[in-house]
Amino acid sequence: MQTRSLRTLVRVSRVGSFVKAAEQLNMTLSALSMQMKALETELGVDLFDRSVRPPRLTPIGRTIVEAAIPLLHREESLLEICRSTDTLVGHFRIGFVTTAAVRLLPDFLKNVPRHAPQATFAFETGLSKALQEKVLSGQLDAALVTDAEGVPDTLAELVLWEEPFVFAAHENLLKDGLAGLLNRHPFFHFMPDTGIGKLIAGEMLRHERPKSCETIVLDNLEAIMECVSAGIGFTLLPAPDVARYRSIDVKSICLPHASARKLVLATVIEGALAGREATLATLFSTDEAVAAED
Repeated sequence: MQTRSLRTLVRVSRVGSFVKAAEQLNMTLSALSMQMKALETELGVDLFDRSVRPPRLTPIGRTIVEAAIPLLHREESLLEICRSTDTLVGHFRIGFVTTAAVRLLPDFLKNVPRHAPQATFAFETGLSKALQEKVLSGQLDAALVTDAEGVPDTLAELVLWEEPFVFAAHENLLKDGLAGLLNRHPFFHFMPDTGIGKLIAGEMLRHERPKSCETIVLDNLEAIMECVSAGIGFTLLPAPDVARYRSIDVKSICLPHASARKLVLATVIEGALAGREATLATLFSTDEAVAAED
C-alpha cells in the first residue's frame, strides 16, 4: 500500500470535498477519484458513501482516517531524520497576506532557483486570519501574515520584518502639520477588521481626533494612496506601502515611538517545515538583502 493514497484520503476528510482536495494536491479530480477507488479495492471496503453529494466518509472510512494519521506522522518523522535542515525538497503551499504579496512575492520567486532548486511552490493570498487557519488545517505549509494579536500556540512564528506606521498626505494638506490633518481632513482607513486594520486602529487611538471628522474605509491600499495623492485626505499605513504607492506630492510623517506591523512566517510546529523555517525565510529576502549577501 502506498502512503500517498492515505495522505489523499486524510486530505479529503479534512476539507470535506474531492474537488477542494484535488486542487490543493495539484491533481485532477478524475485522478483523485481513481486513487480513492484503487484504495477501496486494495482494502476491500467502501471508504465513501457516494449516494450523497459530495461523497462522505463511511464509518469504516473514518476509522481508517483515524488510523492513518499517526502512521503518516511516523513516516514524516522517519523522513525528517534523513533530511538536511538547510535544504528544501518537495512541493510546498505558501500563503501571502494580500497587502504584502505585491511587494514580496516577486523576490520570493526570484530567490527559489538559487536557494531552493529542488523545491516547487504553490501560492495563495488572503487575510491573515484565514491564512493562519489554513496552515492549522494543513491546507498550507506556511504563510506570511500580519501578527496583530499573536498567532495560535500550535503555530511557530518567525518575525521577518517590522514595518513602522507613518502618516501620508498630499503636501497641500500639511500647512498646519499633523494636528491639521487629524482635525480637518478625511481619514482613509484600511479594513479595520483585518490584522493590519486593527493595528492602524490601535495607533489612531493614540492621536486626538474629533469624532465628527470623516473616516472612509477601503479594502485596497492602492485605492487609498490614489485618494491621498489626489489631496482628498490622509492615511496611516506601514512605511513600505506608502513608499510603494505615493506620488511625488505625497509626504510621509514619521512618528516617534510609532507602532509597527510585524510580518511573520507562520508554520505548524511539527509540520513539514519544522526546523526549516530559517531556510524558507531566505526566500523572502528582498533584492537589497540578496545583493548585500553577494
